[in-house]
Amino acid sequence: MSKRAIVIGTAVFVVIVLLAGGAYTAVQLLTAQENPNLPAGAQVLEDGFDDGSGNLITVRTILLPAPELPTDKFAAEGIFLRQEDNSYYVGTGDSSVNINLGSDTPELFVGHSGPEVEVVVSRDTIFYEDITDVGLASESSESKEQTLQQVIRQVEPPTDLQRGSSLMVWGERRGDRVVATILLFVEGR
Repeated sequence: MSKRAIVIGTAVFVVIVLLAGGAYTAVQLLTAQENPNLPAGAQVLEDGFDDGSGNLITVRTILLPAPELPTDKFAAEGIFLRQEDNSYYVGTGDSSVNINLGSDTPELFVGHSGPEVEVVVSRDTIFYEDITDVGLASESSESKEQTLQQVIRQVEPPTDLQRGSSLMVWGERRGDRVVATILLFVEGR
């Protein structure tokens, strides 16, 4: 069997597993301003997937902000696009992250509807990683809502942040640039 056939077969298998386990996943990050009953800084994550029998299962997670984070509104929020020296570039607005498994090498496509914002960091910038175990998949085959306390840890500035990771930044905004005092990132959610 050729290497290409193995890669294509593996990619097809991965796609089938993803379809069976959660064919449709839509995660939207909403701010608490859209719901006055939530505390400032709360996030709402919504996930929907097929349970394998054609039934849509939804999981709504309300993520209460970690006490270490500022209570004021962040200066920028979006998806990580790239890093150049002391600048992290963030795509804002509605965003999407798609993975194409159709070729020999999986390709990552990142899109956003808002402006690209440059986030400038210094040695004084505090970096946090969100390590909250959200558990979007419902253990039962029923839709559910859950409220979780966000768990973060202070880390060194990341040098290999995954493209498409979520970023929230507090600091001074000047047009399409933020001088960051705090940068929070989430990989793989």
